Amino acid sequence: MQQVLIINRLIPEKDAAGALARLSAVTHDGQAVSFESCAEQRINLLALEFQQTPLVLLTDRLLQPFAGIQQVPADALVAVVPIPADQVRALLEQGEGDQLRDAVKDQLSAEAGSE
Repeated sequence: MQQVLIINRLIPEKDAAGALARLSAVTHDGQAVSFESCAEQRINLLALEFQQTPLVLLTDRLLQPFAGIQQVPADALVAVVPIPADQVRALLEQGEGDQLRDAVKDQLSAEAGSE
């Protein structure tokens, strides 16, 4: 099942050599999310590094190793939903973040059911 996240902020974390090693993020509801990478798989970090926030994100794997912290593994599939950041921001400012997330989930469920 696809997980839907609304990301308000992305924080790049570099290694000692200055290469992007991971991305930390904060969701619209205040949850911490860590996007992991490994030597063989950095595509998710590269795809998200320069995205404008807030953004709606889909992932096929979302772990919760600790309370209040979510983790997207390096080998998870991620996709940014093509909704402009200013439209997402306007919905968040109106307090409609949960409704947006639920609407995207409902759309995914409807599409999966029609296959």
